[in-house]
Amino acid sequence: MIGVEAIPIRSKLHTEALVARQPIYESTQRTFGYELLFRDSNANTASIGDPDQATAQVIVNSFLEIGFDRIVGSALAFINVTDQFILSGNCESLPKGRIVFEILEDTIPTPALLEALQKLTAAGYRFALDDYVFQPQLSSLIPFCDFVKVDIRQIEREELKRQMRNVRAGTQVLLAEKVETYEEFEFCKEAGFHLFQGYFFCRPRIISVATVPMNRIAICRLLAKLQQPNISMHDVETIVGEDLSLSYRLLRYINSASIALSKTIQSINHAVRLVGTEQIRLLASLIMLASLDEKPRELMTTGLIRAKMCELLAAHAGVRLTEPFFTVGLFSTLDGFLDCPMTKALELLPLADDVCDALLTHGGDSGSVLESVLSYERADWDEMGHSGISASEMRNAYLRSVDWADSLVRSFDSQSSPSA
Repeated sequence: MIGVEAIPIRSKLHTEALVARQPIYESTQRTFGYELLFRDSNANTASIGDPDQATAQVIVNSFLEIGFDRIVGSALAFINVTDQFILSGNCESLPKGRIVFEILEDTIPTPALLEALQKLTAAGYRFALDDYVFQPQLSSLIPFCDFVKVDIRQIEREELKRQMRNVRAGTQVLLAEKVETYEEFEFCKEAGFHLFQGYFFCRPRIISVATVPMNRIAICRLLAKLQQPNISMHDVETIVGEDLSLSYRLLRYINSASIALSKTIQSINHAVRLVGTEQIRLLASLIMLASLDEKPRELMTTGLIRAKMCELLAAHAGVRLTEPFFTVGLFSTLDGFLDCPMTKALELLPLADDVCDALLTHGGDSGSVLESVLSYERADWDEMGHSGISASEMRNAYLRSVDWADSLVRSFDSQSSPSA
C-alpha cells in the first residue's frame, strides 16, 4: 500500500478546497450539468467548524483558483448552499448563468429567506430543492426553485409514483437523485423525471452472458494485450492490423492535423513505427471507450479520468512502472462498458492477476490507489483520509486528469466526426 511515508501530508494549518464533480444526465443520457462536491478540509476529513463560512470560502476559492470552464466546461454547476449563504448575498458574487444553487433539505423557509429567494429569482438566479421527499414544510420553497431533486432511496416506489402524479403538473424540472442501477434509471424515466443523477452509468445493465456485445469484447481483448509492458513493436503492428475498424480509425486519427506529423501515413505498420506503442495504446483505449452505443459519453470520460489520476498518484509516490495503475483506472468502468458483472468481464480478458485483484478487491498498490481515486470521486473525504495521500495532491491529480481527459475526448470526437 502507498502510505504516509511515501506521500507527505501537508500541515493541518493549510486549508484545501477539495472539488469533485458528479454528472447530471438528461433522459438521453447526455450530460446536462455537474454537481460540485466539496468540503473545506484541513486533513482529508469531513469536519467543518462553521458550515456557512466553509461553504462560501470553498466556492469562492474553487472558482477563482480553478475556473468554471476547467471543471464543468459549458455545463451548469449545481452547488449546495445554506440559508445563511443565500441571506448573506453571496449568491450575487457568482455568475447566474452558470450555477444552480441547491437549497438543503433541512432549510427552514423563514420569511426573510423567502423574500431573498424572490429577489434572487427575479434577478435570474436559479435554485434547486435538494433531497426533497415531498416534505410539507418545504412546499413554500418550491415556487422559487427551477429544479426539484428527489432522493429516490428515501421513499417507497409506490409512494413515489403517487407523489409524482401531484408534482408533474408544475413548471419545475424534476431530478432523480441516487440512481444507482439502469433499472432504477428506467423506472425514474417512466415515473416522469426529467434529469438523473447517480452512478447508474458505471454499473452494468445485466442482459445475459449470450448477449454481451462481442465487438466490445474483441476491442477489450486487444487493449488488454496492448497494456502488456513487454509487447514488441511487431506485436503491436500485428494486433492492430488484425482489426479492420481499429486500423481505419487509427490511420484516420494519425493522419489528422492534430498529430502534426510531417509524413502522410500509408499503412498501419508505418503508423505504429512513427507514433510508438504508447500513443497506440492511448488511441486504442479511446476507441474501446468510444464504442459505447447507448452508453452515456461520461462513461468514457470517467474511465480516462480514473486512469490518468491513478497514473499521476503512482508517479508522485515514486512508482517507476505506472502503466498497471493507468490500466486499473481505465478498466474500472469495464462492467458498465460490457454490461456484465466485473467478475465475468475479467474472465473474458487476458489481464494479469494483480490487475484483476485490484479491480475486484482493490488489492495491491494499484488497487489501493484506485480506491482512493473512487473515494475522491464520491467526495468521501473520510475514506480518502485513510489513504495517506495529501488533500492537495489528490485535488491536483484530479484536476489535471479532468483537463487531460476532456481535451483528449474533444480531440478524438473532432477526428471521428463525419466531417473530420
